Amino acid sequence: MLINKNALQPYALSMAIAGLSWPISASAQTESDSQASTDLEEVVVTARKRQESLQDVPLSIQAYSGDDLALGGVDNVENLVGKTPNLSLSSNLLSPGNDFLNIVIRGVGSQSAGAPAVGTFVDGAFVPSLAFDIGFLDVERVEVLRGPQGTLFGRNTQGGALNIVVRRPDEEFRGKVALTYDEFDTVRAQTAFSGQLAENFFASIAADVSRTDGFLENPVVAQAAGGNQRGRSVPADDESKYSWRAAFRYTPSDELEVNLSIDKSYRRGLDGLPGVPRGTQDYIVRSDFQIDAEYDNYGAALNIDYLMGEIELTSITAYRKVDSSLPFDFDGSPERGPNFQDIRSAQELLSQELRFAGDWGDNINWLAGVYAFREEQLSDRYIQFGDLDLLGGSQLLVDAQIQNLDRSGYAVFADVIWNPNDWLELGFGARFAKETVKSQAELDFVLRQNGVDLATVVSSPSGKLDDDNISPTVSARIKLNEDISIYSRYARGFRAGGFPLAPASPISNSGFNSEISDNYELGIKGNLFDGQLDFDLALFRIDVSDQQLTTIVFFNGDPNLPVAAVGNAGESRSEGAELNINWQLSDSFELTASAGYTDAAYTNYIDTIGEDRSGERFPYVPKVNALIGANWSFDIANEAELELSAQYRYVGDILSGSGVDIDLQFPVDSYNVLDLRASLYKDDWRVDFFVDNAADKFVETRVFNSFFFNEPRPFSIVLPPRRAGVRFTYNF
Repeated sequence: MLINKNALQPYALSMAIAGLSWPISASAQTESDSQASTDLEEVVVTARKRQESLQDVPLSIQAYSGDDLALGGVDNVENLVGKTPNLSLSSNLLSPGNDFLNIVIRGVGSQSAGAPAVGTFVDGAFVPSLAFDIGFLDVERVEVLRGPQGTLFGRNTQGGALNIVVRRPDEEFRGKVALTYDEFDTVRAQTAFSGQLAENFFASIAADVSRTDGFLENPVVAQAAGGNQRGRSVPADDESKYSWRAAFRYTPSDELEVNLSIDKSYRRGLDGLPGVPRGTQDYIVRSDFQIDAEYDNYGAALNIDYLMGEIELTSITAYRKVDSSLPFDFDGSPERGPNFQDIRSAQELLSQELRFAGDWGDNINWLAGVYAFREEQLSDRYIQFGDLDLLGGSQLLVDAQIQNLDRSGYAVFADVIWNPNDWLELGFGARFAKETVKSQAELDFVLRQNGVDLATVVSSPSGKLDDDNISPTVSARIKLNEDISIYSRYARGFRAGGFPLAPASPISNSGFNSEISDNYELGIKGNLFDGQLDFDLALFRIDVSDQQLTTIVFFNGDPNLPVAAVGNAGESRSEGAELNINWQLSDSFELTASAGYTDAAYTNYIDTIGEDRSGERFPYVPKVNALIGANWSFDIANEAELELSAQYRYVGDILSGSGVDIDLQFPVDSYNVLDLRASLYKDDWRVDFFVDNAADKFVETRVFNSFFFNEPRPFSIVLPPRRAGVRFTYNF
């Protein structure tokens, strides 16, 4: 937006009140003439497509500055689990890899079936689900918006949105170089430059390159390659990756501003799949072969803001393409096999949004717009299972299990904020959206036993679905005084229907219905003790209809041939709360705390094999997560400063898996992690010594079951053990 751009520049302390990944030193605070040095600075967000103080938005929001994310080693949304109340990740029975993870907020989106329930946006543009974990490279801030955001953000924001705001270049020349090394032999180099290239033309470039040996080991492959050299291991999760982002800004007049951002990331290496054999409590993978996974993600967003008298026009044109391949040993051991699976995925998205915004008089602010998109998604599952227990021992050979999904749609939306007086704000919004999805599958596989083909499928099933929806939003905010306000909000969420990613037959390629939710929220925000303590508390209730769930159907009705599908649960509900507190006790000591509680359960659900699941809790949703952090900074010799930080986070237990037939459900224990950091800085130099997971906890986050065997073969996806390292940063 054209108005007050400087309000969006990063603040040293600005994101602390939203629950930091690391508390930020008060010594980094910018002190105004009217504030004491212990005051916390105002946080400016754009969650409602307007620049507003976080404390004035009637919505539960978590905000992080780009500098704070870099300081805390938070590279993407996966690192925010446990640090952001009521945020988690879900998985899928097809693969334990990242391609089948989705963001979950308040329990919504707890099974990764179809499109995600929490959308990711970069520079105002929606990105496909394969790019949900896009890196936080050279960003100004990241906003986590809880509850349906369909009115203003649109697609796939039934549970919320991850809004990544790219740092805008300006006339000030800035540069940064950072080098990191840790005990996993990780070497990482980061750099960023920004400044003015010509009159009214500004640019920035940032890059991130890293290489690591990882923390997982595989002795099986080492023994096979090393002959009698027993006891050796090879890395099971080593990888190399790079990413870069360029941003350009052109301001030929006071009325016109053009911003273009372009980014690319590439990763190649091992993911340690299918994981650590469950119950071993170590970091040993036992696959009898390892093949590198690949991930390629690139895109661009063009933002144009033009002030036409009293009306501002915003145009966002975006393109993104993502490709990935996830090959791994499906049985995860040398005793069985060979059993090979590779899922190759691709998504390509082109979108266009036009918004108009203005004021009616002195107390009404309005916004209206249109949006259109076209998305193509390909999923190609290649399988060579040569050693199965299925039907007394058989082979499953899949040359093609391809799903081509073509989605297109448009939407119109409007939002009005009315301030009838100084203490009351009323908000009204609605969005009409229409989507069409076309499926064209290709199936070519055979089930073979002792050289005899038991079942053969060669088919090209297709289908088409149309969905439309109106999603309203209503809110009210009351200022109790200058420091505290309360709010209420109702919003409807919508997730369009679709087709499964890996159909095994024309029957399993059946379409599933759209998902609808009604979200009710009450909250209070404010500050106490003359601005030294900021807090926000939100209570919510969500009622979900036709929840989209990963499930199982049987090929040709044979209970020995289960295949993945997607179904709709009748009714579900989620309720809970979020709390964030930041307290600047003095100019050198700060406390940060946050907590989330989610009670999410099915209220009316009979699954596809006839089991009544009513009353069961959602998988992948911890009931409780909490964080507490402390930061202490003080002067030492020669005008240098030392900063000591500690952060403790707790994530409650979950259920991993859908619990339908072969997709067994496993309880995963709660975990807690302590991270420590000591930083020494002077002038433009900074050295950070960090120890993540300082207590060296063995942390299991989810479980993958290699099905098609008589006995369960569960594997644990785990967090790294204790990791110590050092990071050097030079700013100029």
